Amino acid sequence: MSKVNYHLITLAREAAGYTQKEFAAALKVEQGTISKIENGLTDKISHELVEKMADLIGYPVTFFYQDWMPNRVEGHYRRKLSSSVKLLKENKAKMTLADRHLKTLTVSIELPVPNYPKWNVDVDGSPALCAQYLREFWKIPKGRINDLTEILEDNGFVIIELDLGEMDGFSALSDENVPLIFLNKNLPGDRYRLTASHEAFHFILHHGQKIADDRDVEAEAMQGASEFLVPLKEIENQLRGSLSLPKLAELKIYWKMSMQALLTKASKNALITVHQSAYLWKQISAAGYRTKEPVDIVKEQPTLFRELITTHLEELDYTIEDLGKLLHFNHVNEWYLNKGSRLKIIRNS
Repeated sequence: MSKVNYHLITLAREAAGYTQKEFAAALKVEQGTISKIENGLTDKISHELVEKMADLIGYPVTFFYQDWMPNRVEGHYRRKLSSSVKLLKENKAKMTLADRHLKTLTVSIELPVPNYPKWNVDVDGSPALCAQYLREFWKIPKGRINDLTEILEDNGFVIIELDLGEMDGFSALSDENVPLIFLNKNLPGDRYRLTASHEAFHFILHHGQKIADDRDVEAEAMQGASEFLVPLKEIENQLRGSLSLPKLAELKIYWKMSMQALLTKASKNALITVHQSAYLWKQISAAGYRTKEPVDIVKEQPTLFRELITTHLEELDYTIEDLGKLLHFNHVNEWYLNKGSRLKIIRNS
């Protein structure tokens, strides 16, 4: 058997949500032992200890003997200010593993080619102007976007849902330059759409560009996302004047954007007065709508990543067990599967 890959021990530990101290305690060894192992300072790693790690984390033992170096995902993300460094490490480790799975699964399968413009705010104009251009670029008709996920996936974005705790979303280029959008699987339907759009605009506005320190990239991505999903020209008359909570709920049903996001749009574009805005926010708080709004939007379902697994099972004659061995991953059955595919199998001539 090959040598233990200590980099993957760190990756697996973080993905499982353990600090080094917690990991050592659960394994009943000294933290110094784990520290030396993870820093490559010792070759004395018994197979018995590796088996204990595998049992604790729920990975196959073979995971730790793979010969690849984790390339931690880096990019833009939305999270609550209270999110911890530990949670960020856990999420990045999970996303790094998902990126590795994607790379492994696409050896025999072609993904849709990425198809999105690059936009320089300093030269080309505001994020809102970019959103208007993007609708033309992707030939999106006026009105609401019924299935944002389908549009993004058709244009080469791979959306992967994970349990990200307090983080809403994250965008990063994969090792193979695939635009990845990671979304929290627990997001409600309206927040899912806004976050997916937000992360897509990071690719269009920010990835691969030199950004001045005084630029607020999160605000820019949000401005683009809001305008893309709900063009100002198409909603301004409905938001202007005597806006009310019932009206916001009605608009939410059509546009599939939260009442709070719509109220923010009305306020930022001066379609209502400061007094009206403050009054409506107080009403939203009093009604408990900040945490749970009265209208639920059906959540869209990303399919492209899952289709990779479906294609292996249905077209390439893999079993779940085969996929587990391929990915060195025990939880393939937990990934729900869809029929239908936009993927192209690469066949050797």
